[in-house]
Amino acid sequence: MPKIDITFPHNLNQEEATERLKIKEAEIKEKHVYTVTELNETWTSPTAMDFSFKIYGFSLKGSVKSLESAVQIILDLPVAAMLFRGTIESEIKKELAQVLK
Repeated sequence: MPKIDITFPHNLNQEEATERLKIKEAEIKEKHVYTVTELNETWTSPTAMDFSFKIYGFSLKGSVKSLESAVQIILDLPVAAMLFRGTIESEIKKELAQVLK
C-alpha cells in the first residue's frame, strides 16, 4: 500500500507540540463527526499515536509521532485514493503549520 510520509519541523518543545496535536485531534473528531467513521486512535507512548478511520468510503490508517523538533505523520493510502494524494499531503501540511506555529 502506498504511503504518505510527512516530517514537519517546529520550534516548540516536544511536550508543547504533543499537547497541541492532542487538542487538534479532539477538534478533528468534532468537526468531522458525520464524515469520519470507525475512528480508532491509540496513544502508544506519551508522544506517539496510531490511528485508523474511514472517510468517503476509504479506509485509512497511520501514525503520528511528536519528535524533539518535528512531527512525523505516516499514512497508508489505499491505491484508489492515490488521485487525491497531493490534496491530502497539502491539507496535512496546512493543518500542521497552523497547529505548530
